[in-house]
Formats: sequence, C-alpha cells, structure tokens
Amino acid sequence: MKHVFRLFVLTLVMTLLTTSAFAYPPGFLVYHGSREEKKIAITVDDCYDVNVIRMIHELSVEYDFPITWFVVGNQFRDEEKELWESIIAHGSEIGNHTWKHPYLTRINIHFARNQILLTQERIDEMLGYHYPLRLLRPPYGVFSENGTNLLNMFYEYGVEKTIMWDVSNTDPKAAFRNTQNGSILLYHTNYKDVECLRVLIPMLLEEGYELVTVSELLGLEPLEIGGEKYVFPYR
Repeated sequence: MKHVFRLFVLTLVMTLLTTSAFAYPPGFLVYHGSREEKKIAITVDDCYDVNVIRMIHELSVEYDFPITWFVVGNQFRDEEKELWESIIAHGSEIGNHTWKHPYLTRINIHFARNQILLTQERIDEMLGYHYPLRLLRPPYGVFSENGTNLLNMFYEYGVEKTIMWDVSNTDPKAAFRNTQNGSILLYHTNYKDVECLRVLIPMLLEEGYELVTVSELLGLEPLEIGGEKYVFPYR
C-alpha cells in the first residue's frame, strides 16, 4: 500500500513538473497595453490581399506610424519579398497568425504546434534570415475551448506574448469612441478596413495618440533578427 502511495505521489510530482515546465508567465495573454500612456497599436491580420497590404503600408508611411502585421504563413509569397522588406524597414513588425488560419482548439495539438512553427520557417525562408515571431494572435482569437487551453503550448514553442485586442470596429467613429490609452486595434486586409483607417488614423493622431508597434506598447526589448534560419523539424 505504501509502495502504491509513493508511486502515486511520484507520478503526481512528475506530472506537475512536466506541465509547469513551460507554464506561461503572468502578462503572457494581452488585450491592451498600459492605460497610463497615450500610446496605441494598430494591428492587421491575415494578409491575404497584397494590394490591400500595400495600401495600408502606404498609409502607415504617409502618417509615419508602424503597424504590427499578423500574417498567415502560407500567404507569405516570394514575389512579395520586396514589399515586406519595405514594411520592416519602415519600423513595422510581423507576428504569427498560424499557417492556414484554423481553429487551433479543434485540431490535434501537434498539428496546432505545426501551424506556428511552419509559419516561422516560411518567414525566415522568404526574408533570408531569422526573424523571430515572438508575438502570436490565434485565429478568431480562440486559444481555449472545450477544456483545451493552448497558451502553455504557445509559450513552449517560443511565443513571448499572445496578442488579443480591445477595439475591433470598421466604423471609424465607433473605433475612435472605443479607443483609449493602451488600446490594441484589430483590422484585416479588406478594403472596408482600409477605408476605415483612412478616416480613423488622422482622428487618432489629432487626439494626441502615439501609434506604436505592439512590442513597443508592451515595453519589449528591440527584436534581435539575423542568424541561422529556422527549419521545421517535424517532417
């Protein structure tokens, strides 16, 4: 009986050690930045339409602010390399939005892991150097469902922050009204989003908001890029 009890305790300890080895830290899941500073971040998801990507980038250049782009990996095309180099050179940043934009909680956890890592490989492959995708936005904003919570898995595979949002309006007046210090605004590569941003950005700047990347909003250290490209190991 004592042997069975000791075995139970050992199993419990090993389970706790295993599950806590990659336990995500406080502040890993983010909906907004500090409410004390008049800084906000514009984020753009998916990046399916290169024409819209270009239009939004041109808007960011015109008004001199950076964007945080959450890209779907299989849409990161070689012929768009020059555009993405220009986007990065302008001070914008790239985050991970998975390989094919699935509901991550509805697929095998190993497939969910692959959605993250394949995107990292593709980004490095196209840019020609290692660009750490330290920010992740799960598709549809879903990371926990039916007893499955993927935050520990995200952290295990190199994500520093899981980024949600607190403003998601394509009506510029509604978006302006809902924005406050530290807000993270969600947009997509759709034409209606471009038209919203054309109106909204001048309003936000006139109000005195400083538009920054999510990394800057959260006070993260400058991203270290370069070095050996990531290669997906699970083929």
